[in-house]
Amino acid sequence: MLDQCRYNRRTMRARQFIPEVQRVLEERGEPTYRLGQAYAALTGSLVRDWEEATSLPQGLRRTLNLEAPAAVLDLRRTWRATDGTRKYLFYTHDGHAIETVMIPEKGRHTVCISTQVGCPMGCKFCATGLLGIKRNLNAREIAEQVFVAARDIAPERVSNVVVMGMGEPMLNYNETLGALKVLNDPDGFGLAARHIALSTSGLVDKIRRFADEPEQFHLAISLHTPFEDERRELMPVAARHTIPELMEAARYFVTRTRRKLFFEYTLLAGVNDQPRHVEALAELLDHPLYHLNLLRFNWTDTGFSATSKRDAREFLRYARELGLSATLRPSRGQDIDAACGQLAAKDLRGRPQGMAQPVAITLGE
Repeated sequence: MLDQCRYNRRTMRARQFIPEVQRVLEERGEPTYRLGQAYAALTGSLVRDWEEATSLPQGLRRTLNLEAPAAVLDLRRTWRATDGTRKYLFYTHDGHAIETVMIPEKGRHTVCISTQVGCPMGCKFCATGLLGIKRNLNAREIAEQVFVAARDIAPERVSNVVVMGMGEPMLNYNETLGALKVLNDPDGFGLAARHIALSTSGLVDKIRRFADEPEQFHLAISLHTPFEDERRELMPVAARHTIPELMEAARYFVTRTRRKLFFEYTLLAGVNDQPRHVEALAELLDHPLYHLNLLRFNWTDTGFSATSKRDAREFLRYARELGLSATLRPSRGQDIDAACGQLAAKDLRGRPQGMAQPVAITLGE
């Protein structure tokens, strides 16, 4: 009975994730278990050509390559930063560019994935926000970014996935969640839910909905200032939801899930890095399950400057002194525009003098 339930669950997940493959199988009159084999080949064996899926008959592999290719994203280029971070440039079937980042650190490999082509949120300090929005990615396009990175670093394994790339994932809720469930699926990619985190600019209704999901995915909320007027200036989404409304949703999340909730905070020189900001944050984030993630601003052509390393450390020291659970995260991949806020899926240009140029590499597939 247990095996049958697992089989049914995998079949249902496969139907949702690869409906075009199911259509080909049905047209050919293939047995139903072939769908599970195809799903396992994509999500477990990480095939990008059906000829690699040796569990499938050769004739079926040929047909699938013609009618439902294994790879839905075209990997055009990969950059490697001096710190080992890699950035992948993909093109979708309709010619849109998206970017994905893999960050190696202390035995971990974290993949930062995109959920939209561009982003509609318009955060003033984010390169992606300058692009506007083209379209949502589907679940297959979202998950495949992880598959490519995992294949690239093999035999090492992806240890974490963060949905912090291009786009606002909560505006593409169903497809994003579908992709995360495949990544979490023990019959799929098999990554533990607590190793998957989604970041949002603060869509209150979707935060509550996310809290009600059965999977134990982590959540991060982009805050960037504790003051209403400043947040509206930095993040247009703040005009839709006030900070008190956002914090009500945050409280609902931790009450419902009993999981730690992360608040992302980009330090901008002279804008949100003063002692008064720390003091207001200490009042706002007064909950044992709240954690403040600080990050120095990564250069984008937006007119902002980074808080100095010394002042960032002082901000962190004061925050901890006032009782905040807080971390200052290192910036990774800056020399290839792969750091937080820098993804823009465009040629690397307009770079300040003295910044290193990227080294392009091609994946061996």
